[in-house]
Amino acid sequence: MKLSKFGMKTMKPLDSYLTSTYFFDYNSSSVQKFIEGCTNPQDSPLEKLKGFYLGVRDQIRYNPYVVTDSKESYRASEIAESKQNYCIPKSLLFAAGARALGFPSKIGFADVVNHLASERLIQVLGTTTFAFHGYAEILIDGNWIKATPVFDKDLCRKFGVEPLDFDGTKDNVFHSFDGKGKKFMEYVHQRGVFDDFPFEFVIQGLKDFYPDVFGKRLQGDLRKEKPVV
Repeated sequence: MKLSKFGMKTMKPLDSYLTSTYFFDYNSSSVQKFIEGCTNPQDSPLEKLKGFYLGVRDQIRYNPYVVTDSKESYRASEIAESKQNYCIPKSLLFAAGARALGFPSKIGFADVVNHLASERLIQVLGTTTFAFHGYAEILIDGNWIKATPVFDKDLCRKFGVEPLDFDGTKDNVFHSFDGKGKKFMEYVHQRGVFDDFPFEFVIQGLKDFYPDVFGKRLQGDLRKEKPVV
C-alpha cells in the first residue's frame, strides 16, 4: 500500500493501471498516431513519455470553454484528434498514452483557485475556483509522479508564467506564483484519484458546482481575452 501526496491509498493491482478501457482506449489508431508524432522510435520509454507530454501540452491548445457532457468526448481516441481541449481530457489522454508506453497511470481531480484566467471567464463561471481540475499520475521507478500537460506554452507566456516541463522524477504541478511573484494556482480540495475516468461522478460534480453554466454552449478564447490582474 502506498500513500499519495494527498493521502490517497493505492491498493489495487498494477494491472488495473495499465488496462485499456472505454475511455483509456490507447490501442486506437488516433492515440498511437499521436504518440508516434511526438516521439522517436529509438528513444527509451521515459524519453518517449517526455516527448508525449510535450505533444499533449502544446499540440492541443488549452481552452476551458469546451467543457462538455458528451461521453464520447472523454475517450482518449477522440481527444487525440482535438485541436483544443481543457484540463480533464488533456490529462486523460496523457494518462492513456503513458499506459501505451508501459507506465501504469491514474487520473486525479482537485478543485483549484485558478489565476490563469481571463476577466470574462471568471465572469462566466462566477468564481475563480475551477472544480475537478484534472491531472495524471504516472508510476515511474516505484513512485507515483503527478503530471499536468494542460496549459500550452503559448498561453503560459501570454499570462506571464513559464510552461511546465516534465522530467519523470518529480511532481509536475502548477506553479504557485507567476514570473512576477503573484499567486498563480492554489489547490484547495482533493476529489480523488482513479484507475479509469469516473464519467458520471465528474459530470454530476461539475453540474452541481456550476448549475447556471454547465451544459450551456460556451464560446471564448483566452488568447483574445484580458487576463485577470
